[in-house]
Amino acid sequence: MSMSLAPAEVGAKIAKWYSCIRKRDVEQAKLLKNEIELMLDRMKDDEKVISYYQLVNFRHQLLLETIQKNEVDANQDDLAGIQTLSDSYLNFMYYFMSGQDEFYLGRYKSAIRLYKVAEQLLESVPDESERAEFYHRLGIGYYRIDQYTFAVSYLEQALEFFAKRSEYEERALNTKLILAAISTELTRYDEAEFIYQEILKGAQDKYPVTHALILRSLGLNRVRQNRLEEAKMFLMDALYISEHSESVVGSKTKYNLANILLRLDDSVHSRTLLDEAEKEVKRLRLTDYIAKCKISRGLYIKHDPALVEEGIQELKAGEYYFDCSEVAEEIANYYDNKGDSQNALKYMRLALQMRINQSCVGVDQE
Repeated sequence: MSMSLAPAEVGAKIAKWYSCIRKRDVEQAKLLKNEIELMLDRMKDDEKVISYYQLVNFRHQLLLETIQKNEVDANQDDLAGIQTLSDSYLNFMYYFMSGQDEFYLGRYKSAIRLYKVAEQLLESVPDESERAEFYHRLGIGYYRIDQYTFAVSYLEQALEFFAKRSEYEERALNTKLILAAISTELTRYDEAEFIYQEILKGAQDKYPVTHALILRSLGLNRVRQNRLEEAKMFLMDALYISEHSESVVGSKTKYNLANILLRLDDSVHSRTLLDEAEKEVKRLRLTDYIAKCKISRGLYIKHDPALVEEGIQELKAGEYYFDCSEVAEEIANYYDNKGDSQNALKYMRLALQMRINQSCVGVDQE
């Protein structure tokens, strides 16, 4: 059985289709339309992508009717008005969906550049819930490049809408989850814990995907406090939820749990889980987690400094500064416990440098 496709992947393909329509490349547009229709059959349900497809398909039909000089079964003045409105919204969707694909592939700075262009077109989006969803996505993008001030600003704008409407209860929980994660990364552990416990009650027995994400975040919160046994239990509980274990984030959780087991010297279970996680993140092309798997394997299993350094360089090249600082600190502690003060100092200095890089990272504006 073929695996389902991520909505971001299909949305990006629709954006390419729309680009061909704008260029009036009829033959390529037809090919992409056929390809997208096959992809839609394999895509996880996503109303936004379906709506985007329908809107672009409308433009596709207009293109064909114009090229073939056929009459349109509608009033021409009304059609021109619809086309003008739809084009503005389509331009927004083009940049938004293209940004989603970049985010899905882990190219977060590129994603934000595209999101920022889409933000300039927000006036063409009449639906308030859709604007809130955009702010949520943009906030997560800034969170992923460690720009917490911008992230919190956009997330709070989204939350202002979600929190007032019961039908968006799960979205509100997800937004609060990211805000709690930011508090964790800023070492405000008590503040993060308060939010986690609040939203955990709201998600239990109602939203299994969000429930698992909260358990995962609680585990990562414990990892950063070096409370590894507690972290292990939270991550195991998250993976017991099938909706999570079979997801992209579930593959990340498997790595996190494998890393904890390695640090706790549970070599049998950790190696099996690391093999599984590494296979999955490679298939998903998750560059940061591929590098992390390499580092864990080099540090704890193969005892290969060159493999560790290779993973570090991959994180630096991808500008995953927060992740690199965390991993460097973990490596420094490993060497410190082994009595290797030279390597411990080397990686503590690297952790410090990555934190400096993290605070300086930005996004070029056009």
